[in-house]
Amino acid sequence: MVHNEALNLILTQLLRRNLGEAISAMDNFLAIYPHQVNADRLFAIRSDYQLMADYWRRGFKDPQLPNLYDTLLKRMYVLYANIANSYDIRHTSLLSSLYYRSHTAARDWAPQNIREELESFVSEVAMLELEAPHTAEPKRKELYARHHRSMVELFDYILTSGMWTDGFSSAMEEMLLSPTVDTGDQQLIVTAVMLAAINCFDITKFRLLVHLYQKAIDEPVRQRALVGWAFALDTGIGQSIYPEQKELVEKLLEDETCCQELVELQKQLIYCIDAERDHATIQKEIMPTLMNRPGGFRLTRDGIEETPEDELNEILHPDEAEANLERVEASFQKIVSMQKQGSDIYFGGFSQMKRFPFFNEVANWFVSFDFNHPDLSIIAEKFKNSRFLHSVLSGAPFCNSDKYSFALAFEQVVNRIPAQYMEFMESKEAVFYEFVAEEMVTPAFFRRMSLQDLYRFFRLFKERDAFRNIFDPEDQDYLILSKNTFSQTHVEAFFNEVTAFLLKRNRRSEAEAMLDNYGEHRRDYHYYMMSAYLGRAPKMNYAQALALQPDSERALAGYARALFNEGAYQEALENYDKLLTRQPDKKSYLLNKAVCLTNLKRYDEAERLLFRLNYETEDDANVNRVLAWTLTSNGKYEQAEKLYNQLLSDDKPAADDLLNFGFCLWFSGHIDDAADCFHRYLMESGESKEAMIENELELIRAKDITEPEIQMMLYIL
Repeated sequence: MVHNEALNLILTQLLRRNLGEAISAMDNFLAIYPHQVNADRLFAIRSDYQLMADYWRRGFKDPQLPNLYDTLLKRMYVLYANIANSYDIRHTSLLSSLYYRSHTAARDWAPQNIREELESFVSEVAMLELEAPHTAEPKRKELYARHHRSMVELFDYILTSGMWTDGFSSAMEEMLLSPTVDTGDQQLIVTAVMLAAINCFDITKFRLLVHLYQKAIDEPVRQRALVGWAFALDTGIGQSIYPEQKELVEKLLEDETCCQELVELQKQLIYCIDAERDHATIQKEIMPTLMNRPGGFRLTRDGIEETPEDELNEILHPDEAEANLERVEASFQKIVSMQKQGSDIYFGGFSQMKRFPFFNEVANWFVSFDFNHPDLSIIAEKFKNSRFLHSVLSGAPFCNSDKYSFALAFEQVVNRIPAQYMEFMESKEAVFYEFVAEEMVTPAFFRRMSLQDLYRFFRLFKERDAFRNIFDPEDQDYLILSKNTFSQTHVEAFFNEVTAFLLKRNRRSEAEAMLDNYGEHRRDYHYYMMSAYLGRAPKMNYAQALALQPDSERALAGYARALFNEGAYQEALENYDKLLTRQPDKKSYLLNKAVCLTNLKRYDEAERLLFRLNYETEDDANVNRVLAWTLTSNGKYEQAEKLYNQLLSDDKPAADDLLNFGFCLWFSGHIDDAADCFHRYLMESGESKEAMIENELELIRAKDITEPEIQMMLYIL
C-alpha cells in the first residue's frame, strides 16, 4: 500500500482524538495537494470546531460538548478516509485501473439499480430453462458473459469506493439478504466490501458485514461476512473514533455459536498461515515414501494391478512388501489426517497454477466456481461429457480459485495423459475423492474455502502490494483474537483453547500475543502454566498455578525446575522431594534431585542416589552424565574419566560431555588433554572461551586453580 507522511500524521492525530491538530495537519496536506471540494469540507469542520471552542472559552458548560466533539471527530475521519482512499487510487496503478474502469462504465451505481440488475439476471437464467437447448445455449453464454462483466465492474466500484452513507449501506444490506439475488453474486459483493474496509476502515461497511453475519440465511454469504468483519475490525480507530465497533462485536459475542465460530475461524487462519510449512512437510516426509515405493503398478479398466515385478518381489521378500505397503498407507493417512484437521494441503500444488491470464482480474480470485464463467466457456463445451473433470470439480474440497486453476490446467495437459490412464479416469470404477458430501455444506467448510481464496490472493496475486496484507507475519493481523476488542468479552472463555492450539503448532510469538490479551479475571491455572512454559517469569507463574491447583504435579515440577534455573538449589531440592513422595521412582525427578545435591556440594548423598540409578539402568547416558560430573566435582577423577570415555565413544558426542570431561582432565592435571576437549567443545557450541570459564569459575577456584593458571588455559585456547 502507498504511504504518505502528511496523511499518516492526520490519522495519528485522529487516533489521539486531537481534533485541532488533525485539522491543522489536513490544512498542510491540502496546501500540497489542493482540492476545492475537500477544502470546502474542511472549512465546514473547522468552522464548527471554532464555534464550539469559542463557546467553551467563554466559560460556558455545554452538556452536549462531548457528543459534538465526537461528531466532529467522525466527520474529520470521513474526510481523511475519502482523501486517503483517493490518494491510494491515484498512486497505485492497479487501483487506478479498477477505479476508472468502473467509473467509465455507463451505469448508475445506486443500490436500487444494482439490485434490479442482479434480480433480472436470476429471472433471465430461469427463463432460459424453458427454452429448447439449441436456442438456449447461445443465449446462456451471452447472458453469463454480460453478467460477469457487470459483476467485475461492480466489484471494482465497491473496492475503490470511499466512505458509504448509512442509507447506501442499508440498501446494500437489503440486497445482500434478498433471496431473489444469486448467492454467488452476493458472496462476491461481500468480498469486495471486506477488501475495501480492510484497505480503509469504514464503520458503515463494518456494520453491514456484522448485520449480514447476524441475519443471512445463505450460509456461504454468512461465513464470508464473518471473515469480512473479523478482518475489517480496526482496534485503533474503533477505540478512538467509533466505540460502536466494540459494542457491535460485544453484542455478537453474547451468542455462544458466534464465539465458537470465531475460535474455529482463528484456528483455520493459522492453518492457512502454515500452508507452506505443511507443503514442505508433505514434500520432505510423505512424498518420498509414495514416490520411492519399490516395484510398479499399472492402471487397467478394472483398477490398479501389480506388475510382475511386484509379484516377484512379494514372493522373494514377503515381509518387505508388507512393510512397504504399511509405510505407503501411513503416508496417505497422514495427508488425510492433515486435511481433516484443517491443513491447506493443496496450496503447494495449486500455487503453481495461478499464472493464467484469468488471475490478472482481481474479482476472479473470489468468484464462486461456475462452469458458466465466460473464461471457461470453451473448456465447458469441450469437456462437457468428462466424468473425471466434473467429478473432481464437484467432489474435491478445493477452494474456488483452485477449481478454476484445475479446469484451466486440465485443458492444457489432457492431451499429454496416456490414453489408458485417461480411459481409467473416465471409467465408473475410478473414485477420486471420498470427501463426505455433508461436510461440504457445513459453516466450517464454507469459511475455510473463503479463507483459502483470500490466502492465495494475498500470497500469489502479482499486484497484491496494492492491498493491506492481512496475512503479513510481522503485523499478525491474522491473529484476530489477540486484538483488545475481544478482551473481556464472552469469547475470552475460549482463549485457553486458542493459545494451547498455537503452542501445539509451535507458534510461540502468537501464543504470547494471546496471553497479553487476557483480562485479569481470566488468568486461571492454564494461563499461568502456558505463560511459564513460554518462559515468561516461570517461577512466579508456576507459583501462581500451584496456588490455584496445589495438587498439580506439572505445576510443582515446573516450579522446581524454575527454582533450579535461578540457582535456588535448596528450594528446588525441597520441591523435588515433594515430587518424589508422589512418584518415588521417576527418573527425571531423581536426576534433578541429584544435580541439586551436587550443586549444594552434598556429593556423597548425590553419589548414593546416582550409583543406585546407574545400577538399575547401566546404559542410561543421562544418569552416567550426571554421575560423571558429580564425581568430578567430588574430586574422584579416575572414576569420572571412565564414564566420560564411555559417553564420548559415540560417533557424535554431546558438546556438554566434551566440556565437562575437559574440566575433569584439567582438575586432574592433564592440561593438554583438557585443552583438546575444550577446543572441540568451543568448535561445537560456538561459545566464547571466556564465557566457558566464567560459568564454572566458582568450581575452578574451589579446585585451587589460580588466576595465572586460568589465564594460561585461556591463552592455550
